[in-house]
Amino acid sequence: MRCLALAQAWVDTGGRALFISAKSSSSLERRLQNDGFETVRLSVEPGGLEDAKATSFEAQHRGSRLVVVDGYHFRSEFSRYLRKAALRVISIDDNGSENTDASDLIINQNRHATPALYMQHAPETRLLLGTNYALLRREFRCLTVSRDDFQANATRLLVTLGAADPENVTTRVIDVLAAKLEPRTETRIVVGGSNRHAATVAAATQHLTGGRLIDEPGSSMPELMAWADFAVSAGGSTMWELAYLGVPFIPIVIAENQRSVTLALERDGYLAVDSTALERDLPHVVQTLTRDAGKRRELGQIGRHLVDGLGTQRVCQVLRDMDG
Repeated sequence: MRCLALAQAWVDTGGRALFISAKSSSSLERRLQNDGFETVRLSVEPGGLEDAKATSFEAQHRGSRLVVVDGYHFRSEFSRYLRKAALRVISIDDNGSENTDASDLIINQNRHATPALYMQHAPETRLLLGTNYALLRREFRCLTVSRDDFQANATRLLVTLGAADPENVTTRVIDVLAAKLEPRTETRIVVGGSNRHAATVAAATQHLTGGRLIDEPGSSMPELMAWADFAVSAGGSTMWELAYLGVPFIPIVIAENQRSVTLALERDGYLAVDSTALERDLPHVVQTLTRDAGKRRELGQIGRHLVDGLGTQRVCQVLRDMDG
């Protein structure tokens, strides 16, 4: 989704973008194609030399000079091969991966991003670090943000734990909420298109008073977020979307690569929960935000301060300079 955000902004400023993947889902490809993007699926092992050769061929065939790389499976040889083919490599990273050491530009949109994460990289590698470079999709950037109504007791809760949620943390969250939420609370549960546990989540939602399942909301996600008084979110890119809209949220660490960013948000005042202690900690945190309008207002203001919605434009300007 953050690559889609960047591609949308690039096209909005007169560019062209192509998506190449060696591992994808049909729902994701449909979303990209519906947005007007050409997609190419490669029959190679993701991130290796054969992937680099095929990607380089596709880029050169279309006259592209910039290749944006996003994924933990990419190895250094991938970027080195692209650079030898006279392509500029832009890596989207989260935690200072050594696999980005051959990049021309590194984008880390997270709260904890600092130059210290990239000390091993070449001096000429440019860094775009922090939430000033948060990559928001067009549907978020086009939404007018205005959130001043924080009711004494929150009654609308959104649960969104990513497109895949491989460990099915969503069902655990529903089970916790079923016993703790006030009866008048409306809860909307988002199931992504890559979620293999969708049937289990749907069954659990039926036992949640006021619960409603939202299957792959797509471009209507901003309105769904804006509806919520607060949200339970995985510790990924969704947090920056919620922050931009001023929606208070509880970040849940559902993967190890989300730990550093959620720790940084805890220092900002967010009430983070580790999935390993979900049943113990989430009830208290949910009840706190439900009943504390002041805390929700504070978190909404922090989020708006962190993410101003101009990150994609800032990144595109740098890419324009590289492509010039």
